[in-house]
Amino acid sequence: MPSPRFPNASGLKKKHLAVLVAAALGILPTFAWSASAAVDPVASIEPSGGSVEFNGAFTGNSQSVDLSRFEKGNPVMPGRYRVDLYVNEVRLATQDVTFRAVEGSDMAQPCFSYDDILHMSVDTAKLDPVVFNKTNACIQASDISPDAFAKMDMGSLHLNVSIPQVALLSHARGYVDPQLWDSGETALLLGYSFNAYSTSTHYDGEHGLGSGQAIAADGGSVNVENGNYYKQNQDGTYSPSPNGTYMLATNGSFAPVKYNSYTAWNNGTHSGDTNAYLGLNLGLNVAGWRLRSQETVQWDQNTGRTYWHNINTTASHDITPWKAQLTVGDTFTQGVVFDSTAFRGVTIYSDDRMLPDSLQGYAPIIRGVANTQARVEIRQNGSLLYETTVAPGPFKIDDLYATGYGGDLVVTVYEADGGTHTFAVPYAAVPMSLRPGLSRWVVTDGQIRDESLVNGKPYFVEGTYQRGITNWLTLYGGVQSTYRSLYKAYLGGAAVTTEVGAFGFDITNSHTAFQGAGQSLSGYSARLSYAKTLPTYGTTFAVATYRYSNTNFLSLDEAVQAQDRLTSYRSHDIDVGAPYRSKQRLQANINQDFGGNRGSLYLNGSRMTYWDGAPAATTYQVGYSNHWRDVSFGITASRTYSSSPIYNGNHFDNQYGLNLSIPLGGPRVNRPTLSFSTTQDDYAGATDRASVNGGFGDRHQYNYNASATYSDQDNAQTTVSGSLGWQGSDGNLGGSYSHGDHYQQGSLSASGGMVVHAGGVTLAPYMDGNSAMAIIEALDAQGATSGATKVDGRGYAVIGGLRPYRMNDVTLDPSGTSTDVELETTRLQTAPRAGAVIPLKFSTVSGRAVLIRATQPDGEALPFGADVLDATGQNVGTVGQGGQMFIRGAEEGGTLLVRWGDQANQQCHLSYQLKARGKGESAAVVANVDAACL
Repeated sequence: MPSPRFPNASGLKKKHLAVLVAAALGILPTFAWSASAAVDPVASIEPSGGSVEFNGAFTGNSQSVDLSRFEKGNPVMPGRYRVDLYVNEVRLATQDVTFRAVEGSDMAQPCFSYDDILHMSVDTAKLDPVVFNKTNACIQASDISPDAFAKMDMGSLHLNVSIPQVALLSHARGYVDPQLWDSGETALLLGYSFNAYSTSTHYDGEHGLGSGQAIAADGGSVNVENGNYYKQNQDGTYSPSPNGTYMLATNGSFAPVKYNSYTAWNNGTHSGDTNAYLGLNLGLNVAGWRLRSQETVQWDQNTGRTYWHNINTTASHDITPWKAQLTVGDTFTQGVVFDSTAFRGVTIYSDDRMLPDSLQGYAPIIRGVANTQARVEIRQNGSLLYETTVAPGPFKIDDLYATGYGGDLVVTVYEADGGTHTFAVPYAAVPMSLRPGLSRWVVTDGQIRDESLVNGKPYFVEGTYQRGITNWLTLYGGVQSTYRSLYKAYLGGAAVTTEVGAFGFDITNSHTAFQGAGQSLSGYSARLSYAKTLPTYGTTFAVATYRYSNTNFLSLDEAVQAQDRLTSYRSHDIDVGAPYRSKQRLQANINQDFGGNRGSLYLNGSRMTYWDGAPAATTYQVGYSNHWRDVSFGITASRTYSSSPIYNGNHFDNQYGLNLSIPLGGPRVNRPTLSFSTTQDDYAGATDRASVNGGFGDRHQYNYNASATYSDQDNAQTTVSGSLGWQGSDGNLGGSYSHGDHYQQGSLSASGGMVVHAGGVTLAPYMDGNSAMAIIEALDAQGATSGATKVDGRGYAVIGGLRPYRMNDVTLDPSGTSTDVELETTRLQTAPRAGAVIPLKFSTVSGRAVLIRATQPDGEALPFGADVLDATGQNVGTVGQGGQMFIRGAEEGGTLLVRWGDQANQQCHLSYQLKARGKGESAAVVANVDAACL
């Protein structure tokens, strides 16, 4: 049998593993306890103080090995070990610790650095600065306090440091000393998301559409001449209408059609369009600054135009003493107290992430239903935030970047057959309760950033402050003001925590003085919010808010837009507050987990009413989901009230759905799933769908989906579609195709990222420039993995998603590497700052792996537990049972020294030769040789 492989990855030197190997092989030591033995408080493991003798029958030879170093139990020899570090039995980290010999003791003592002492939350102000400074690399436990000591368990590599509470700082759980926060290295970041979407539609000419008038989705009208759409210009001329969805009036009814250069409607039509989208997240880290830019590029085949849009560009830096962030550039106000506003300028705000976990973000989940293989766009304040292709059926998008706490998300689903539908998802803050003594604040100075403004963009300032007063009361307030006297707003409020839930209430007073018009408006807005979680019943009231404004109240954005309209029309008679001035707003999100096998229920609803008689906008969504064994099912329903020419006025659109998922045979991780769904929509009609999806590949890197859909909208039609995706360690690729009675659709997508750092360029499967990441360096360890990321041929990998200002464990699985490479450690720790790129070096030992079965000149096996040294005197292994040893050496062989004592007759030299690797022979094959030790 092969001898055990001694794991350098544990950080434990091989010459200290004899007892562990003996235990693994079932060798039973005999302990002779001394009554006068004393336990060394520096580093010990019970029992101690006795002598140990090993029965040679278990070791495969009759010669005894000098194991006197183990005669007092399991000692700690001088050296460097990777241990789990505990302070007062609370795990702190996994790290390398150096143990040094102590005069008069058989136990080596751990040495700690100044950073280690800070990480242990030791109150250094009470200690001798001569000992406790950054130059001292060996601070002992006894230096902290006479009553402090360290206890090492070599079997589990568990080091516990016992420190009296009086010597520790009082910190909340999860605290990490700011001196340990790492800004990382200079790096250039690039994340990308590409999607190309093409459709082709055709009709056989039976519609008989001719000249007339079409009504656009926004209520405007365009002329139709011989099937072509034209819009009227200000000078009275006509030009082709831009791409969009229109409702064509025919015989008093409306039918949706999409302008795509339609010609000769009476003789049949054919149209096609291709859209391409590229989202870029750019970043540069240098000298503690984090520069970030989010860009989108759109191209449309029909118009031939390319649209480049900058969502935001910022430069940020930590302000550590204030536990705050400084951000300069294009961004959004936080929207916690006032509504979120896009601006260009500077903001300084307290960062809750710098607080410990026990003292402390938000982006909503987007749910919807696609009738075909569709393209989904998500916009906020007119800016495109996200685009993707979804399969037919229910979809969920839960990976949006947070852009602020206010500003509804507008979701548009572009169906493959040319249809579109749009809905809004509320994006608002929950009650703002804080712990007693904690505060949250923001100061902003900048210029309004709104592309719709044509007559200047005013400058403004905003300041907000929240403070926890008691366990049940938080007070907060804020002020907004433009540089000129256009707008001022003052807000004051409180959050109260009660047994029945948390309530927030505030009142805002706004005053707007329109420039050049002699008009002014003053009004009030009252807001009431509520949140409650009932763990016993599984009920969560995620958000419930109500807002009321009088007729003269305007928000900052509304006031700026009204002033812009007033300047454009140069009239004092227009209603500067119209249209769609908010009157009341109610939104609620409730989730109910019934526990056990009884499933869960969600209910979302929102209602917005307006002054001046504008129709209300109302949306309700309800859904129930459950499973029986491996079969899952769900029921959904929604009701939307809209006002649109599409519906000849006000209209309720009801939608109901039922879905069922059944896993098929095969391995659980890759087995396909068969799904059925049916949807009934008042406007779109009934849609039935069957699909199968699953994955394959040794790392489950491939996924697929195939579906068939039947819809009775207009003329009944059947659609088949399919998609295939690949998730690699360097990026992701995907493609889809669908075919219906009147259209074809295809799309291609790609996403990923890369980091340019000191070691070169490394690709990544995804890139979030706002989160911290690590650059792993593990030379020669190609194939080692950390989650879905694999070390490349140069020895690098990108690990994302690290939690800022927290201790993160970064692990590396060596199972995919060559047997010729060994990781000296498989786990490192780091506490990155926000957005930092942290270099983490995993030390490796390279050399051809070989299992040697060695004997002494008389043919007897080498003594168990003997040390094996290479030509340089480095310990490279230990003799196992039956004289076997596992080592790493040169490609062609070498010479070793085997030593089991200090006498000349207790050591020998061993030479071995290895055959050259055969053509195509894998490095995973371990060489086996027999050798005699002379």
